[in-house]
Amino acid sequence: MVREVADRDVERALELVNAVFSEFVAVEYSEQGRVTFEVYLQGKLEEVSADLASGHKQMWAYYQGDEILGVIAMKDVSHISLLFVDKGHHKKGIARQMLQVVLEGLQEKMEVTQITVNSSPYAVRAYECLGFVQTEEQQERDGILYVPMTRLL
Repeated sequence: MVREVADRDVERALELVNAVFSEFVAVEYSEQGRVTFEVYLQGKLEEVSADLASGHKQMWAYYQGDEILGVIAMKDVSHISLLFVDKGHHKKGIARQMLQVVLEGLQEKMEVTQITVNSSPYAVRAYECLGFVQTEEQQERDGILYVPMTRLL
């Protein structure tokens, strides 16, 4: 079941993000990139309640009982800032289900014609399966490797 992340679950959600990042994404990053992401997550842990309350960021999780198996977060309504699924549950449709909830919410709220993401090189194929297309070549900022992608709605 996909639902918005409650304040009490934010830390657990970000722990899942960190675990998946460390195992699958960080291996392609320099030490600078790994530190940049770690600092980003620490900042998110401190800021996320305010970001969620202001609407600047929204975060959902895929729950199985009380366990969090996936996390998706949106920044400024139409940009995916986080999308991670527990390693034991890859390729089971969890990312697709979370994205569908996000898209349904966007359609109800406003006129959004596309969503964007800066995909890690590791996740490009997964985003392509979700209907995203690469819009620019791979880039690097502060050690973070990413591929800009867009999905038209």
